[in-house]
Order: sequence, then structure tokens, then C-alpha cells
Amino acid sequence: MRKKSEHGCSRGMAFKEMDNMNTPWRAVLHLGKRVAWPKGHRVQFGRALYFLECGKVRLTHQNLEGVEKILWYIQGGCLFGETPFFDPMPAESYFSCVTDCIAYEFTQDALKEISKNRPDLIINLLESMSRKLRILSNQASSLYLDNVLVRTCKFLAQRLQPGSDPLKAELGMSRQEMASLLGVHRISLYKVLRQQEESGMFGPFTRDSIIILQPEAFFKLVES
Repeated sequence: MRKKSEHGCSRGMAFKEMDNMNTPWRAVLHLGKRVAWPKGHRVQFGRALYFLECGKVRLTHQNLEGVEKILWYIQGGCLFGETPFFDPMPAESYFSCVTDCIAYEFTQDALKEISKNRPDLIINLLESMSRKLRILSNQASSLYLDNVLVRTCKFLAQRLQPGSDPLKAELGMSRQEMASLLGVHRISLYKVLRQQEESGMFGPFTRDSIIILQPEAFFKLVES
């Protein structure tokens, strides 16, 4: 039986949560300002770059009519806010805290000092920005090309629990958030989950987890 916790196809990264992409930046936290945000806090961006020490933040896009679409989640050990930092045009997206968070705020002056003394950290920043661009590009392609089932499988593939038998995916978010990330209505997502439970690919699912009973069929959809 084929079992994977991380498949090799980059297209499956469309709905991946980001974590620990910028851990080397912990060496320069003394150059930043420590801030603490409660769950639900909406991050206000000026000309600052943030390093998330612990917690989880969510990037949400909002159009002029107030309709929202979750773009991605970022966990501890990552930089965020690069776009408003380097491009100060009015933003249509915002970060909010999914949990209580501790972050460090880097000013432009701090970044200049870091670029002078730690060029390796600037390379690390560029690498993580490239990964985010890949994820966003893959997400846009998936939303346009993939049906709801394929999107759901790609989401679950990034959340499989290593060593679980049968394979188990921990959602880590509400069904409503999952639907928003996948670009579907919550009822449509529920229908897909129920259909796959009836067909035998998924086992009985709960609010927090989903069992995959047919790994071969599952990963074929992930890599499609």
C-alpha cells in the first residue's frame, strides 16, 4: 500500500500552510521590535516586515463588495508582510491572527543593517518569497482547473499525519475556513466529503479530521 506524508508533485502545494521557512532570522531578532497580538487581531501594516515567532496568521483577500477569500496560513518561523513592505500600494488583502501570536517587527533601517551584515538572510527571504509565489500560482491554477474533489485531496495531502494507518489528515481549521481556502461554498464541500465517504475513498469524517481509505486513488487525484 502506498503511503505518503508529503508527495513529490509541486502542484499539490496549492493549499500548503507555511512554517519554519525563515528560522535563520531568529539570529537577528534583537534588531526587531517584539509585539504580542491576541487571537482575532488584524495586523496593521506600515513600512515594516514581520517575523512570526509563534502562533498562526491568515492572509485573506477582500473585494470591494466585502467578499472574502482565504489565501494561505503562516505559522511560526516565517516572515510575512513582504508585499506591503516592498510595495506600499493600497492592499486588498489583510493578515489576521488565528491564535495568540508573538512577532518581531523589522523597520527599513533594520533591514538595511541585516542586508549589509547578513546577506545570507536576504537570500533566505528571497527563497521564501519564491515559495510563496509558487504556492499562490499553484492555488490560482487549481481554483481554475481542478474540480472540488481534486482541490480537497490536494488540501488533505498537505495535512496527513506521519505514520497514521489508515492515513489520517488533520484539518487544523473549521469547515468554513477550509471551504474558503478551496474557493467553494461550505455546502458544496460537505457534499464532496459525503460522496467520497459513500464511495469508500474517505472513511467517516469528523469536524477535525478525515481518514483516507484508498491511498492509491487519493494520490492519483493529488498528482493530477
